[in-house]
Amino acid sequence: MQCREQPTGFDPGVKLIETQLGHQDPFGPADNHGRPPGFFRRSDKNSQDNCCQYKVMHLRDDPKERARLGSAMLLPYPFPMLRLILLLCLLLPACGHDAPPSAPPSDAPAETVPLTLLDFEFSGDFARALLQTPDGRSGAVPSEPCPAGTIDLHLDDFAFPRPLTHDLMLAAAERLALPISSVLLELSDGIPHAHVALGGGLNELKATIGDGLALHQRSGVPLIATPELVAAYVDTTTASKSVAPVGAATGNPRDPPSARRAQGGAFVPMRMIGIVQAGGELAVVLVDLDDQRAFPFFIGFCQAASINAIFTRLTAREASTHFLFHDFLTAAGATVARARVTQLREDMYIGELSLSHRGQTVVLDARPSDAVALALHSGGAIEIAADLLAAVGEDASAYVELFAAGKRPAADLFPEAGDFLAR
Repeated sequence: MQCREQPTGFDPGVKLIETQLGHQDPFGPADNHGRPPGFFRRSDKNSQDNCCQYKVMHLRDDPKERARLGSAMLLPYPFPMLRLILLLCLLLPACGHDAPPSAPPSDAPAETVPLTLLDFEFSGDFARALLQTPDGRSGAVPSEPCPAGTIDLHLDDFAFPRPLTHDLMLAAAERLALPISSVLLELSDGIPHAHVALGGGLNELKATIGDGLALHQRSGVPLIATPELVAAYVDTTTASKSVAPVGAATGNPRDPPSARRAQGGAFVPMRMIGIVQAGGELAVVLVDLDDQRAFPFFIGFCQAASINAIFTRLTAREASTHFLFHDFLTAAGATVARARVTQLREDMYIGELSLSHRGQTVVLDARPSDAVALALHSGGAIEIAADLLAAVGEDASAYVELFAAGKRPAADLFPEAGDFLAR
């Protein structure tokens, strides 16, 4: 990289001079500022050559040129020292900006092995991802059961009526211009986990195996692994299962019809007071700030476990997906502004997640459970459409009594709501 207007070497026919045309160095004599005669500060203040701030005047053995510029005097510095100074200037990266900025150092291994996700197998509360290498070897890597269940359903071409948490994260990645570029599986202290590369590898998030595989499946980005993980979990047995197709999600599985109760213009601030169970199902309970109206909505066990872990301030693996989503928003420079429940479509509540990013608001279609979980994690507001609360809300007194001081259940238990929970 060369400094503009900076000589790359010395020509015996070129001599460094100080002109005698009456131009004064605006910075004073050489002995005041340590600059040798013949070096002048550049007059172009917009120059990008920050470290090359002095112009070298040079003169060839041309009598006419000598007569025009006047007499010259050699620089008082020794020739080898001057060459060293110029060489250092040439090597400094600030001398020019023609080269692209280097990427931050990465701990990613230089050699990786491509993998293909084949299937999942389940045994009780445990799940294992069946993976295959390009040479036909297969192996099973342990995974978390909650993301494994949704991945397995996607492999069986099950159409979910609403975008799931990983779909919401990919939608946010697209809107925030920080796409996921690859998923790396590796061992850390003997435990397998995933690294999710963002923006071509400029950022990286640590994730569970299940979350990494779900993002790979829904986005279609490359799935790779370190040789250490392959050696630990992949054997030499040829895989007998057929390779499952993996591609980027194209959108929601179906387009719901018009809402039975459409949202109005007003929204009511709400707060979460807990999770209850009724008839073997779980429901998040929101109440207004005056504790007058309650809004319970039913969710699945995995979502309930994640929201409960966030609500009770536990760092639990059940909340790993929402924790990963929060880490992604931090990497993207975005925050959760609010979570809203907006309407009811075909017996399904519809929500939205509003993000603040660089002075703008990004609104994403989301399940109410995902929106509420992320708002709880980030301290964002929770709101519900006023006309929806008026139509389906319930009296909050029974719920407030259930979660009154001293009656809050243990972190891993959900209280029975009894018959007062309306369906």
